[in-house]
Formats: sequence, C-alpha cells, structure tokens
Amino acid sequence: MGQSEYEFIHYETMRHLQCFVNCISFRNAHIHRAWELGLVLEGSARIRMKEDAFQVGPGELLLFNPNQSHEIASLTPQPVKILIIQVAVHFCGDYMPALRRVEFERVRVSEAVSAPALAVLARRMTDTARSFWSGEPYSPLYCVAQVCLLFRDLLLRVPYRTISDAEYSSRKKKADRIDRITGYIEEHYYEPLRLSDLARAEGVTTAYLSHFLRDNLNITFQDYLNITRFEKALQLIGDGGLSLLDICMECGFSDTRYLNKLFVQRFGCSAREYRARLAREDRPAGTMREEPVPVSERVMSREEAQAWLEAREWGTEKR
Repeated sequence: MGQSEYEFIHYETMRHLQCFVNCISFRNAHIHRAWELGLVLEGSARIRMKEDAFQVGPGELLLFNPNQSHEIASLTPQPVKILIIQVAVHFCGDYMPALRRVEFERVRVSEAVSAPALAVLARRMTDTARSFWSGEPYSPLYCVAQVCLLFRDLLLRVPYRTISDAEYSSRKKKADRIDRITGYIEEHYYEPLRLSDLARAEGVTTAYLSHFLRDNLNITFQDYLNITRFEKALQLIGDGGLSLLDICMECGFSDTRYLNKLFVQRFGCSAREYRARLAREDRPAGTMREEPVPVSERVMSREEAQAWLEAREWGTEKR
C-alpha cells in the first residue's frame, strides 16, 4: 500500500493495473491518482466523502475517480471485505487518450445500472482478479480485455463528464501538493508538528492550507495528524515490550489519555483492553477465543483472496 494517505499505487504484476482484496475496519480519508473500483464481498460499510455519506453491503460496486477523497468504515465488529481493482489514468492511453479526462458522476454504480448489468460488472471484476492472481500464461491479455470491457460498460451506463485540459492540469497540481503534505506528515508525525510548519514548507498561509485540506481530504489538519498517529500506534500495540506511554512517545501523543479516547471511539475499548484482546488472539489453536480483534486494514495475500473467492463461488455461475 501507499506511504501516506495520498496513496502510492505500485503496479508490480501488470502495468497500470492492481487487484487485491482488502479487509477494512477503518480506512482514513485518502486519495490516489488511479480509478478505484470496489466490489463489496462480505460485510457492510459506511462510505464518507466530501459532500456525501452512505452505506453499502455485499454485491454493491463502488467507483471512485482519481483524486476523489473517500473514507471507509465497517459497520460491524468484523472487517468489510472489498475486492479492489485500481486502474491507472494512463490505461488505454495509446488508443483512447480522452479516457484520462473522464470523471464518473456516480460512486454507487447501482444507482445507474440495472441489477442484471451490475451482476455482469461484478463478474468482470472477479474474473479479472482471478486471472490477475493466477500467474498463468497470457493472463495479462485476459485482464486487459476484461478491464477494457468493464470501462466500456461503465461509459455506456454510468453518467460522466469530460474535464478540460486546464482542469486536468489544475487537479494534477493539487494532487502533487497533497502528495507533499501527506508525505511530510508521514515523515514527521512523531514530532510536535504544527500546521504552520507545513504551510511554511509549502510557501502558503496557514489559513489557505487549512481550507485546502478540508476541501481535498474532507478533514482538518489536526484530525488527520491524530489519525496518522493512531494508525502508527495500532502497529505497535501488539508489542508487549512497549508500555502505552512508550507507544505514545513513539507516535507523537503527549500522554495516554488521548490515545485511549481514540481507542474507545474506534473499537469501544481502552488501549489496554485492546492489547489484552490481541494477546488472547495469540493463544494456540484449540483454546477458547473471543471474536477476532478488529484491525484497521489488512490486504489478503493473492492465494488467500483467490481461495476465498473460489470457496464462495463469487462471480461464477453455479453449474
């Protein structure tokens, strides 16, 4: 995954295309330069965007434009499982360059297409993912074909507009600034970081930067910084060698009170109780276990994701 909440996407298997299943309890507001298609496989979630918030469940398909901020939170103690396909704006660039300026006007694809059409789109996504993970000869050709058909169907059925070159250039500049800002926070979150430090680094006023973050990430600077620190604390909480105060110091919190407040808000328990639940989860097989401890986000391995889809016959016709 990315180095910051401006998400860097690494296309390791295929150029311009990435597929994975993400198990999400909470995903902070973030943006990326690619289109992101999400098929909800299991569970339910709240999607929060700049001017909208809604709930989704199994079978729903989400379509986020490049640089479109969104937050994902599971509505149950269990993480929501989402098949995600990320497609770079340069996809089809040689023979359909105008595609990079397309902006779809629906995030919930079900608002624009019929149930049978939605089933076809979902099947295209799962077929693409299976082929992407298979490693079989010529599977990249199949993936490219399916994604081309997927975008053809979306363009035919989902309302969209074509942004101008000037607007495209302006958005790129904004994306570059968000990249720098979130990267700076990622590098300095454990320090007593202030908005004025970021504004100075960007050569703008604190008022401008405050509005910029609200407009583009739908979050205040302080909330974004605290969530970043909290995510880092989650990575350390399972280390029994660190006290809660040690974790606070490592992550930039001044004391344990605010850290506990965030744990209660997110998981309904204190940091100490969360750590105890993690310890119980590490018991040997066959011992009593409580419900799985929620984590913020976990990407399945391709083997695990493929086995999960096959076991539930997602996107396949029963014979």
